[in-house]
Amino acid sequence: MSMVSVEQLRVRLSQMEERRAYFERKSTQPPTRLTRHEVWRHSYLSYPYLIGAPDDRIALRFRDIFINQTELGHSGKIGMRPFQTDDSFLQSFTHMLEEYGSRGGSPPSNVIMDARKPLFRYFQNGDPIAIRMFSGYNVPPSPILVKYGRRQFLDPMLNAGEIRICPASFYNNSGFLESARDDETSRYLFIPTFRERLAGKHHFDFQGHRISFGHDDIMLPVIVPDYYLFSLCDHVYYRMPTDFDADAALIIRDPARFIRQVISAFLARSPEWHVFHGPVTYYDPYRDHTNHDFTKFKVPEMVKHFAYAYQREVRIALRAKRSIRSALEPIHISIGAMTEYAELLYA
Repeated sequence: MSMVSVEQLRVRLSQMEERRAYFERKSTQPPTRLTRHEVWRHSYLSYPYLIGAPDDRIALRFRDIFINQTELGHSGKIGMRPFQTDDSFLQSFTHMLEEYGSRGGSPPSNVIMDARKPLFRYFQNGDPIAIRMFSGYNVPPSPILVKYGRRQFLDPMLNAGEIRICPASFYNNSGFLESARDDETSRYLFIPTFRERLAGKHHFDFQGHRISFGHDDIMLPVIVPDYYLFSLCDHVYYRMPTDFDADAALIIRDPARFIRQVISAFLARSPEWHVFHGPVTYYDPYRDHTNHDFTKFKVPEMVKHFAYAYQREVRIALRAKRSIRSALEPIHISIGAMTEYAELLYA
């Protein structure tokens, strides 16, 4: 990992201050007003939180943002995520452009190619499998949940209500596709240290402990004891079947009934657990430390890295009320046939 030197920080910060001053002058010269992307650029230049991060971490962040700013449409074509309803990733992408500008120009071609690589999987076998799976299907206008998976497992789930609920640690499996693999028991934040490094400091003293950061930002881990997890998506998305190696999708037309039955069946078997359910909250490891109260982490089981935000996950999470003394194993429950309020689509 190539660290950022103090001299590099000084040069980059000087360039950014010139850019920031340019936008501030422009904003005060009637009738000129800053455009949306210029406002975002000025915001980043006012606090360049990525300036001290090593190149490989910047490249990984660029890929995460790129993947979330793209969509696979119903026509089977890659497009941009609409920013009218959510422009957070477009803001972050603009910040990345400013950061790469301070590092010598545009994002390197190898970084761009690596960011685009996951998109190629949708077309490995011709049209994305979702085109066949959802052909002719009219998505209900009311709220739904969707479970993407293999037909051999979703069929008994539909017809008999057979459900396997796995520990969160189960998903940290090198054999899974990257889009389905995640360390669900660890989260982390990065705290920028460029101001301290410019002042010649290499550590913080916090509550009697010395935290050294050397020539890097501080990585603050949030470790969660293992828990149980059952994941779904909040709608029909055409990239999900490929991402989860799925050949089928279970459409649940009564989400409240389904969630209630799953929770009841789990607690009837294992009552000593706290239950959480709802949409997952996605956190940005470089931007969500600034509120200092870590609001998004009040229920860490319901929080996930923003690299996965495009999946729009809804989950049921179950936390043990007492310390876990042995490794968790998958639990099998039955909620009865779901045919009254669910249907199975397959390619």
